Amino acid sequence: MTKTNWFKFQPSREIWVVLLSWIMVVSAFYTAFQVFTTQRVAANFITFGIIGITLCGVMVPVVWNSLIMKRSLTEIGITRRNLFISIVLGTILASAQYMLTIKNIEMPGFNELLPLLTMAVAVGFYENVFFRGWVQLRMEAYFGIIPSIFLSGIAYSLYHIGYGMAAGEMITLFVIGIVYSAIFRITCNIFILYPLLTPSGALFTIIQDGLKIPFEATYGFADVIVLIIIGLVIVNKFSKRNYSYISTYLLKNLSCS
Repeated sequence: MTKTNWFKFQPSREIWVVLLSWIMVVSAFYTAFQVFTTQRVAANFITFGIIGITLCGVMVPVVWNSLIMKRSLTEIGITRRNLFISIVLGTILASAQYMLTIKNIEMPGFNELLPLLTMAVAVGFYENVFFRGWVQLRMEAYFGIIPSIFLSGIAYSLYHIGYGMAAGEMITLFVIGIVYSAIFRITCNIFILYPLLTPSGALFTIIQDGLKIPFEATYGFADVIVLIIIGLVIVNKFSKRNYSYISTYLLKNLSCS
Protein backbone atom coordinates (compact mmCIF):
# COMPACT_ATOMS: atom_id res chain seq x y z
CA MET A 1 0.00 0.00 0.00
CA THR A 2 1.39 3.39 -1.01
CA LYS A 3 2.06 5.67 1.94
CA THR A 4 0.39 9.09 1.83
CA ASN A 5 3.00 11.76 2.52
CA TRP A 6 1.16 14.78 3.87
CA PHE A 7 4.42 16.39 4.93
CA LYS A 8 8.03 15.53 4.13
CA PHE A 9 11.30 17.22 3.22
CA GLN A 10 13.22 15.69 0.33
CA PRO A 11 14.15 18.55 -2.00
CA SER A 12 16.20 17.87 -5.13
CA ARG A 13 17.98 20.00 -7.70
CA GLU A 14 14.93 19.77 -9.91
CA ILE A 15 13.30 22.41 -7.73
CA TRP A 16 15.50 24.98 -9.49
CA VAL A 17 14.05 23.92 -12.84
CA VAL A 18 10.54 24.49 -11.48
CA LEU A 19 11.53 27.91 -10.13
CA LEU A 20 13.25 28.89 -13.38
CA SER A 21 10.22 27.87 -15.45
CA TRP A 22 7.98 29.99 -13.18
CA ILE A 23 10.30 32.99 -13.66
CA MET A 24 10.18 32.44 -17.43
CA VAL A 25 6.37 32.44 -17.41
CA VAL A 26 6.10 35.57 -15.26
CA SER A 27 8.73 37.34 -17.38
CA ALA A 28 6.89 36.50 -20.60
CA PHE A 29 3.55 37.70 -19.23
CA TYR A 30 5.11 40.85 -17.76
CA THR A 31 6.76 41.65 -21.09
CA ALA A 32 3.47 41.08 -22.94
CA PHE A 33 1.27 43.23 -20.70
CA GLN A 34 3.60 45.72 -19.06
CA VAL A 35 6.19 46.35 -21.78
CA PHE A 36 4.39 45.77 -25.09
CA THR A 37 0.87 46.26 -23.62
CA THR A 38 -2.28 45.43 -25.56
CA GLN A 39 -1.68 48.43 -27.81
CA ARG A 40 0.98 46.44 -29.70
CA VAL A 41 -1.27 43.58 -30.68
CA ALA A 42 1.19 41.36 -32.55
CA ALA A 43 4.02 41.70 -30.02
CA ASN A 44 1.62 41.22 -27.12
CA PHE A 45 0.09 38.08 -28.58
CA ILE A 46 3.40 36.47 -29.58
CA THR A 47 4.86 37.09 -26.12
CA PHE A 48 1.68 36.10 -24.27
CA GLY A 49 0.23 33.30 -26.39
CA ILE A 50 3.24 31.72 -28.07
CA ILE A 51 6.14 32.34 -25.67
CA GLY A 52 4.28 32.59 -22.36
CA ILE A 53 1.46 30.05 -22.66
CA THR A 54 2.68 27.57 -25.27
CA LEU A 55 6.45 27.44 -24.81
CA CYS A 56 7.15 28.42 -21.19
CA GLY A 57 3.82 27.39 -19.68
CA VAL A 58 3.29 24.01 -21.31
CA MET A 59 6.21 22.81 -23.42
CA VAL A 60 9.03 23.53 -20.96
CA PRO A 61 7.42 21.40 -18.20
CA VAL A 62 6.35 18.69 -20.66
CA VAL A 63 9.74 18.43 -22.38
CA TRP A 64 11.60 18.38 -19.07
CA ASN A 65 9.22 15.80 -17.60
CA SER A 66 8.97 13.43 -20.55
CA LEU A 67 12.10 13.84 -22.65
CA ILE A 68 14.72 14.76 -20.07
CA MET A 69 13.46 13.00 -16.94
CA LYS A 70 11.84 10.12 -18.93
CA ARG A 71 8.55 10.33 -17.05
CA SER A 72 5.13 9.77 -18.58
CA LEU A 73 2.65 12.61 -19.04
CA THR A 74 0.77 11.11 -16.09
CA GLU A 75 3.39 12.72 -13.85
CA ILE A 76 2.12 16.18 -14.82
CA GLY A 77 -1.56 15.34 -14.61
CA ILE A 78 -2.24 14.54 -18.27
CA THR A 79 -3.50 11.00 -17.88
CA ARG A 80 -6.31 8.52 -18.37
CA ARG A 81 -5.97 7.47 -14.75
CA ASN A 82 -9.09 8.46 -12.79
CA LEU A 83 -10.41 10.03 -16.01
CA PHE A 84 -14.06 9.06 -15.57
CA ILE A 85 -14.33 10.24 -11.97
CA SER A 86 -12.42 13.41 -12.90
CA ILE A 87 -14.89 14.27 -15.66
CA VAL A 88 -17.90 13.51 -13.44
CA LEU A 89 -16.61 15.57 -10.51
CA GLY A 90 -15.45 18.35 -12.83
CA THR A 91 -18.89 18.53 -14.42
CA ILE A 92 -20.65 18.65 -11.04
CA LEU A 93 -18.33 21.37 -9.72
CA ALA A 94 -18.54 23.39 -12.93
CA SER A 95 -22.35 23.18 -12.86
CA ALA A 96 -22.40 24.49 -9.29
CA GLN A 97 -19.97 27.25 -10.22
CA TYR A 98 -22.14 28.19 -13.21
CA MET A 99 -25.22 28.53 -11.00
CA LEU A 100 -23.34 30.81 -8.63
CA THR A 101 -21.51 32.91 -11.22
CA ILE A 102 -22.13 32.98 -14.97
CA LYS A 103 -25.88 32.40 -14.68
CA ASN A 104 -26.21 35.64 -12.73
CA ILE A 105 -24.48 38.01 -15.15
CA GLU A 106 -25.43 39.43 -18.52
CA MET A 107 -23.51 37.63 -21.24
CA PRO A 108 -22.03 39.59 -24.16
CA GLY A 109 -23.01 38.88 -27.75
CA PHE A 110 -21.50 35.99 -29.69
CA ASN A 111 -18.81 38.08 -31.44
CA GLU A 112 -17.60 39.42 -28.09
CA LEU A 113 -18.03 36.15 -26.20
CA LEU A 114 -16.18 33.77 -28.53
CA PRO A 115 -12.71 35.36 -28.30
CA LEU A 116 -13.05 35.56 -24.50
CA LEU A 117 -14.07 31.90 -24.41
CA THR A 118 -11.15 30.72 -26.56
CA MET A 119 -8.75 32.76 -24.42
CA ALA A 120 -10.18 31.18 -21.23
CA VAL A 121 -9.80 27.69 -22.73
CA ALA A 122 -6.19 28.32 -23.85
CA VAL A 123 -5.10 29.96 -20.59
CA GLY A 124 -6.98 27.34 -18.57
CA PHE A 125 -5.05 24.48 -20.14
CA TYR A 126 -1.72 26.16 -19.50
CA GLU A 127 -2.58 27.04 -15.88
CA ASN A 128 -3.65 23.50 -15.02
CA VAL A 129 -0.64 21.86 -16.64
CA PHE A 130 1.80 24.37 -15.18
CA PHE A 131 0.50 25.12 -11.68
CA ARG A 132 -1.17 21.80 -10.85
CA GLY A 133 0.48 19.15 -12.97
CA TRP A 134 3.96 20.67 -12.90
CA VAL A 135 4.47 22.91 -9.85
CA GLN A 136 2.11 21.12 -7.47
CA LEU A 137 3.12 17.53 -8.25
CA ARG A 138 6.83 18.39 -8.23
CA MET A 139 6.44 20.18 -4.88
CA GLU A 140 4.53 17.18 -3.55
CA ALA A 141 7.43 14.92 -4.49
CA TYR A 142 9.75 17.11 -2.40
CA PHE A 143 7.58 18.37 0.47
CA GLY A 144 4.35 16.34 0.66
CA ILE A 145 0.69 16.99 -0.17
CA ILE A 146 -0.18 19.88 2.16
CA PRO A 147 2.91 22.04 1.41
CA SER A 148 2.51 21.38 -2.33
CA ILE A 149 -1.06 22.73 -2.32
CA PHE A 150 0.08 25.79 -0.39
CA LEU A 151 3.13 26.42 -2.61
CA SER A 152 1.11 25.92 -5.79
CA GLY A 153 -1.39 28.51 -4.53
CA ILE A 154 1.42 30.98 -3.88
CA ALA A 155 2.96 30.40 -7.31
CA TYR A 156 -0.46 30.80 -8.96
CA SER A 157 -1.31 34.04 -7.19
CA LEU A 158 2.09 35.69 -7.62
CA TYR A 159 2.34 34.90 -11.32
CA HIS A 160 -0.46 37.42 -11.88
CA ILE A 161 2.19 40.09 -11.33
CA GLY A 162 2.76 39.58 -15.03
CA TYR A 163 -0.75 40.85 -15.73
CA GLY A 164 -0.11 43.93 -13.60
CA MET A 165 -2.58 42.97 -10.86
CA ALA A 166 -2.46 44.81 -7.55
CA ALA A 167 -1.18 43.20 -4.36
CA GLY A 168 -4.68 43.19 -2.84
CA GLU A 169 -5.97 40.93 -5.60
CA MET A 170 -3.26 38.37 -4.85
CA ILE A 171 -5.04 37.27 -1.65
CA THR A 172 -8.19 36.32 -3.56
CA LEU A 173 -6.08 34.61 -6.23
CA PHE A 174 -4.18 32.71 -3.54
CA VAL A 175 -7.46 31.36 -2.11
CA ILE A 176 -8.64 30.42 -5.61
CA GLY A 177 -5.30 28.70 -6.26
CA ILE A 178 -5.58 26.72 -3.02
CA VAL A 179 -9.13 25.60 -3.88
CA TYR A 180 -8.18 24.49 -7.40
CA SER A 181 -5.06 22.71 -6.15
CA ALA A 182 -7.06 20.85 -3.49
CA ILE A 183 -9.63 19.78 -6.08
CA PHE A 184 -6.88 18.65 -8.45
CA ARG A 185 -5.31 16.51 -5.72
CA ILE A 186 -8.47 14.41 -5.46
CA THR A 187 -7.60 12.61 -8.71
CA CYS A 188 -4.25 14.14 -9.78
CA ASN A 189 -5.82 14.52 -13.22
CA ILE A 190 -6.14 17.96 -14.82
CA PHE A 191 -9.45 16.93 -16.38
CA ILE A 192 -11.15 17.39 -13.03
CA LEU A 193 -10.54 21.11 -13.59
CA TYR A 194 -10.36 21.34 -17.36
CA PRO A 195 -12.04 22.12 -19.73
CA LEU A 196 -15.05 23.10 -17.60
CA LEU A 197 -14.25 24.36 -14.10
CA THR A 198 -11.26 26.70 -14.42
CA PRO A 199 -12.11 28.13 -17.89
CA SER A 200 -15.68 28.93 -16.78
CA GLY A 201 -14.34 30.62 -13.66
CA ALA A 202 -11.94 32.67 -15.76
CA LEU A 203 -14.70 33.53 -18.22
CA PHE A 204 -16.90 34.83 -15.40
CA THR A 205 -14.07 37.02 -14.10
CA ILE A 206 -13.14 38.57 -17.44
CA ILE A 207 -16.77 39.26 -18.37
CA GLN A 208 -17.39 40.83 -14.97
CA ASP A 209 -14.26 42.97 -15.41
CA GLY A 210 -15.55 44.17 -18.76
CA LEU A 211 -12.62 42.90 -20.80
CA LYS A 212 -13.11 43.13 -24.54
CA ILE A 213 -10.80 41.74 -27.20
CA PRO A 214 -11.25 41.74 -30.99
CA PHE A 215 -13.00 38.81 -32.63
CA GLU A 216 -9.81 38.04 -34.60
CA ALA A 217 -8.18 37.02 -31.30
CA THR A 218 -10.33 33.88 -31.55
CA TYR A 219 -8.10 32.58 -34.33
CA GLY A 220 -4.95 33.34 -32.38
CA PHE A 221 -6.03 31.51 -29.23
CA ALA A 222 -7.39 28.63 -31.31
CA ASP A 223 -3.92 28.40 -32.90
CA VAL A 224 -2.37 28.31 -29.42
CA ILE A 225 -4.61 25.39 -28.44
CA VAL A 226 -3.72 23.53 -31.63
CA LEU A 227 0.02 24.18 -31.13
CA ILE A 228 -0.17 22.85 -27.58
CA ILE A 229 -1.94 19.69 -28.72
CA ILE A 230 0.59 19.14 -31.53
CA GLY A 231 3.46 19.69 -29.09
CA LEU A 232 2.01 17.17 -26.63
CA VAL A 233 1.52 14.56 -29.35
CA ILE A 234 5.11 14.98 -30.59
CA VAL A 235 6.61 14.81 -27.09
CA ASN A 236 4.48 11.80 -26.21
CA LYS A 237 5.55 10.00 -29.40
CA PHE A 238 9.26 10.69 -28.80
CA SER A 239 9.03 9.73 -25.14
CA LYS A 240 7.37 6.41 -26.00
CA ARG A 241 10.08 5.77 -28.58
CA ASN A 242 12.72 6.43 -25.91
CA TYR A 243 10.97 4.07 -23.51
CA SER A 244 10.97 1.43 -26.25
CA TYR A 245 14.72 1.88 -26.85
CA ILE A 246 15.44 1.65 -23.12
CA SER A 247 13.31 -1.48 -22.74
CA THR A 248 14.98 -3.13 -25.74
CA TYR A 249 18.42 -2.26 -24.39
CA LEU A 250 17.62 -3.67 -20.95
CA LEU A 251 16.13 -6.87 -22.40
CA LYS A 252 19.19 -7.46 -24.57
CA ASN A 253 21.55 -6.97 -21.65
CA LEU A 254 19.47 -9.09 -19.34
CA SER A 255 19.28 -11.89 -21.87
CA CYS A 256 23.07 -11.86 -22.29
CA SER A 257 23.83 -11.93 -18.57
